[in-house]
Order: sequence, then structure tokens, then C-alpha cells
Amino acid sequence: MSPQRVKAKPSLKSQTDTLISDGHVLGWREWIGLPDLGVPLIKAKVDTGARTSSLHALNPKKVVRDGQDFVSFTLPHYRGDGHGRIDCLAPLIEMREIRSSNGSAEERFVIATHIQVGHHKLKVEVSLANRSIMGFPMLLGRTAMKAGRFLVLPSKSYLAGKPEQR
Repeated sequence: MSPQRVKAKPSLKSQTDTLISDGHVLGWREWIGLPDLGVPLIKAKVDTGARTSSLHALNPKKVVRDGQDFVSFTLPHYRGDGHGRIDCLAPLIEMREIRSSNGSAEERFVIATHIQVGHHKLKVEVSLANRSIMGFPMLLGRTAMKAGRFLVLPSKSYLAGKPEQR
């Protein structure tokens, strides 16, 4: 009887290396672009424990334009040079009760906007919050990462690289 050849399974390391090179692996912090809001680059904390993504926004206010609900707000220091503010207007999805990591709940404006992570462009829901005391102006929640879209390596940072500018 001749021995049969068994095809070797790829190692977990080689599978992970392929996912990283394909841009499907994120570290615990990543560079994010917000093209709909005119933000070329912002640092975000990747948080698989948070359901909804969150963005530091100042003075959010509901406004009505042509019968549609929008939110006007200001993003501080995201113009790309570390200075200046960006005044934004985005369609309002809803007001939603969001529970923070310390357990307190608050009503927040929720918008839908495109984000860029590496070479991926995704439409995600983002709540607007005062994150001035947080370490990162944006938090990327698990719904933005949807099952199977990304793998998160919590010991690494900036694996996706800077977003491609289009």
C-alpha cells in the first residue's frame, strides 16, 4: 500500500497574514476617513464591546431642510491640519438611547455616513456625542465591523493603514 499524500492545512499565522495583507484585520486603534463630512483622517478606537460607533461632535442640533430632518454639528480639529473646525450637516436617522461604558444612558443623534478604513469604504451608523474627555475622538463599534468583515487583533495598532484618499 502506498502512502497517501495529505494536503497540509494553512497555519493560523499564514491565514492571519493573508487577512492583514488584504486589509481585513484591524488593530485596537485605526485611522478612519469620514469623506461625507470632509474629514480626511481621524484616530478611532476599535471597540468590539460597543454596539454603535460614536463621534465627538460639538453643538448638535436638529434642523429641517425641505421637509427632511438633519443634524447640524461641528467637528473640532479634523480639517486634516490639526486646526480649525468643520461645520457639518447630515441626515438624521433617529434619536437613540445609547448606554456608555460607565452604564449611564443618554439620548443621542444618530446619523448614517460613509467611513474609510484602509481601502474599505462602508456606510455606518454613528452617534454624535461629547467625547472630549475620551482618548479618541471616534469609537468604531461592532456593527460597523459586521461579522466576517474584519478581524481585530487587540495587541496591534493601525493595521489597515491610512485611508485611501479619493
